[in-house]
Parts: sequence; C-alpha cells; structure tokens
Amino acid sequence: MDPEDGGNGGPEADQDEQESATPQQRRSSELDSVNVYGLMEDINDKLKILNYEHTFCKGREFKPLSKTYFALESKASEQFPYFLALVSWLLKQMEVDFMEWNEFDDPNNIAEGIMKQLKELGFTARFPVINLRHGNGDSVCLALNFLLDQTLRYKNFKVATPVYGNSGYAEEAAVDEQAEIDEEDDDIDEDVVEDDEDNLYMANEYSPKEEVGEEDIKDTEILESKVDPKEWNLELERVGPKLKFKPSNTNKEWRTHIDQSRRHEKMISEQFPDCKVALNKIKKELGSAIDRINQKERQINKDFDHLGGEFRDNQKRLDQVQEEYDGLSKSVAELTQQLAAKTDSVDIIKSQMSDRNQSLTDHSPLGKIKAALIELRSEVAAMELRIGVVGQTLLQSKMKVHVRDVHNKSATTTY
Repeated sequence: MDPEDGGNGGPEADQDEQESATPQQRRSSELDSVNVYGLMEDINDKLKILNYEHTFCKGREFKPLSKTYFALESKASEQFPYFLALVSWLLKQMEVDFMEWNEFDDPNNIAEGIMKQLKELGFTARFPVINLRHGNGDSVCLALNFLLDQTLRYKNFKVATPVYGNSGYAEEAAVDEQAEIDEEDDDIDEDVVEDDEDNLYMANEYSPKEEVGEEDIKDTEILESKVDPKEWNLELERVGPKLKFKPSNTNKEWRTHIDQSRRHEKMISEQFPDCKVALNKIKKELGSAIDRINQKERQINKDFDHLGGEFRDNQKRLDQVQEEYDGLSKSVAELTQQLAAKTDSVDIIKSQMSDRNQSLTDHSPLGKIKAALIELRSEVAAMELRIGVVGQTLLQSKMKVHVRDVHNKSATTTY
C-alpha cells in the first residue's frame, strides 16, 4: 500500500473525520487557516478602490485605516463602531434594505443582525457571532472582505490585465559560462575600484539639461537632492570605507566550490545504498501500521455511525431553532421600536393633560375678575357722584337764570 494514500486514510476517512469533528473544532480550523494580515491588506486595497477616504471618511470622525487596524486588538470601543459604520456603508452601497443600528442597541443584537445580513448575501464562513463584538480579529476581517467583494461585484468592478511599458533600460548582456577566466582580470587594481566607488557619489555628475530630452530632464529633476554637498561628502567619508568591496583571499573560489560538490557527491553515493535499505524497511513498517490504523478507523466509524446520524439530526434541529430565534429577535427589535414610539406619544398626551388640569384648577383668573369688578364698581360710584355734582350745579345755574328772568320781567311791567 502506498504510504501517501494510507497517511490520510482515503477520502472516506477524511469525510468521516470532518463529520465526527465538533462545530467548535471545525470553526477553529477554519479561523486558524486565515491569514488575517493578508486579509487586512486586501481590505485596504478594496476600500481604496471604492474611494472610501472621500466617500466614507469625509464628513465622519473616522480616520483612514492602517494596514493592521482590524487585524490587531486595540480598543473595542473604537474598533466596533468603525466596523459597524463600514458594514452599514457597504450595505448601502449595494442598496440592501436592512434595519440600521444605533449606539443604544444591544451589541449582541447588532452582531446577530450583521451575521443574518451576511448569510442572506451568501456568506459561508462559520464562526461564533460573539466574535464580531470585539471589532477585530479574523472574523471581522472575513466579514469585511466578503462585503467588499460583494460591493465590487455589485458595481461591476473588474481587474484589468496589467500593461507593462518599456522601462527604458538596456537589456542585460548574456553571461557566457563557458568562457575562461582571465587571470589578469582577477588582479584589478584596488585603487581604481576605490576611485570608481567614490565617483558614484560625486555631485553634478549628470549631463546638462540642454543635452538630454524632456523625459530625461524630468527624471533628473525627480532625482535631484537638496542635501548640502559638504554634509554628503562628510557622510561619505564616514560610511564609504564600510561599503567597499573586500575581495576574497583566493581568486579561484568557483574551483573550490566544484571540488566540494564532487566530494559531497562521492560521499552521498557511498552512503545512499545503506540508507535506501533502511528507508525501504521503514516504509514497509509504516505501510503495515497505516493499514491497521485504517482498519481500526473503519471499524470505529461503523460502530459509531448511529451516533453520527443523531449528531447530524441534532445539528439540523439546531439550525432550525437558530433561524427561529433570529426571526423572533428581529420581531422583538421591531416591537421594541414600536413600544418606544408609543411610549413617546403617551408621554406627550400626559403632558397635555397635565397642562389642561392645571388650567382648570387655577383660580388666579377668577381672582383677577373679582378684583376688576370691585375696581369697576368703585369707578362707577365715583362716576355717579360726579354726575350728581354736575347735575346739581346745572340745576342751580338754571334756577339763577330763571330767577333773574322773572325779576327782570316784573321790573319791566312795573315801569
């Protein structure tokens, strides 16, 4: 039997192992295989494709994400609201109809609502819903990466094939490995090498701008440095000796490598036959041991097959109960919102009733009316007194006039 086939016990054994594993083991194995730092880099790239710095961060208190923001644990009070805002923004980008969350909702209900929306969009990764409450980790990165993929797919975003332009550099010359090494080339004067290295750092080495093209001028303008040449030369004098190439003691190092390779080949050819016999023996022993393990494994799977069936049935019932629980949680959230609205309306009615009761039991207007009546009566009495005085004065004046007329008339008749 081939050890490679027996090592895993065949596809049937793999399937039995996956079925016999607990849900926590399956979830932990899925999360352990996630490269959270790679996921976070993908999330940053996809968010930049969506231009989130202007469409999401602008107008909000959130800053652009770092490369390890959701990958490392920092502050859950800051990471979870950021994650919640990103999820809401991405769902709105896809025009998904969902119940928005606020800061006063229960974090557990928010996490369950997010997981429900993810499952409706086709999210297949399995992990505890409570992991989303932390606002960091592989679960959060998986959820964000899935939502970003769905958003880009919704916006019909496609990655085009990269176009590589001509870099403008000369092609490297082919190396002739068969050419003989000239002994004179190995005796290069070290002074010349040092002069060449020093010349690499000399300022104003580029050709004048009048003798090159516009593109070369742009390149040289980009490469121009604003460092003082004197400081640069001082730094060169300090670091230059450490950067110089130190040739090896022998000028024929490649020949030494060839001799070492030949000695190693001879040693391997001498020791390999004995090792091969020992390895074949180990192979046979491992094959027989793997056969026994496979037989025992099949026997165990056969004996405990009914337990596996019960577990699968219980898992199905658990999924059904979980769906019912999610539906009831959603209805409870809706009823809670309705109750809050009704409570606000009742408070408004209570305030109106209290205002009316106060207005009905308030005697201050009646007291004001009584005071006004008393003052009016006093004014009427004063007015009547004045009218009497004026009438009496008028009557006296009329009597005087009448008496005067009578006296004048009697005087006239006498005369």
